[in-house]
Amino acid sequence: MKTWKKIIIAIAVLLLVLAGVLFFVFRNLDSIVKSAIEKYGSEITKTAVRVSSVKIKLSSGKGAIKGLTVSNPKGFSSSNIFSLGEISTKIDAGSVRSKIIVIDSIVISAPQVLYEMNSSGASNIDALKKNIQSAGGEKKPKKEKDGKEIRLHIKKLVIENGKINLRLLTGSDKPLMINLSRVELTDIGKKGGATPSQVAGRVASALTEEVAVAVAKAGAESFFGSAIKKLFGK
Repeated sequence: MKTWKKIIIAIAVLLLVLAGVLFFVFRNLDSIVKSAIEKYGSEITKTAVRVSSVKIKLSSGKGAIKGLTVSNPKGFSSSNIFSLGEISTKIDAGSVRSKIIVIDSIVISAPQVLYEMNSSGASNIDALKKNIQSAGGEKKPKKEKDGKEIRLHIKKLVIENGKINLRLLTGSDKPLMINLSRVELTDIGKKGGATPSQVAGRVASALTEEVAVAVAKAGAESFFGSAIKKLFGK
């Protein structure tokens, strides 16, 4: 009889601890997500990633991330290479406890991109992409020992109404603002799900590639003038 009492007490204590953990998670979910974005984002880009605020409503599956910025890679100005404005998301609430979390949509509105070229002819966009590739953001991740890892299936991700600021670090030209074409990615991680690192790598690569295309279409050579011609000559 005493043994049963001990078991019941142990179960009761375990349930209380679990209830406390769940209460902490749900009450602090916004700050937990904010910290995760900053931690893993900084590891992937090898620069400082910061977020102003995160608001998530589990009941509706809707969320918003505001003020997400990514600092410039080393060798460039102290400005942010990306300021992603507001990010809204719609999560399939029923999939949260599944092996693969389904996100119906992510919309990144009005991002600001800084495209810089230094005196050696290198751009900050290329430098950031190399950082992501070296961090393994787009590679197949190693399976963890316990087999547990977050997997995502993002049905649609849209980047819209973006602007690119072209700047030559020699200071010989005035900055030029151009439009960033709409970027839409579909079914990221549809087969087996994708890790957060893989998603970040895919999105960052798509964004950097679109920036490169937009810069080329804008006529970067005519904008940068004689300075870029000298660099091409090298």
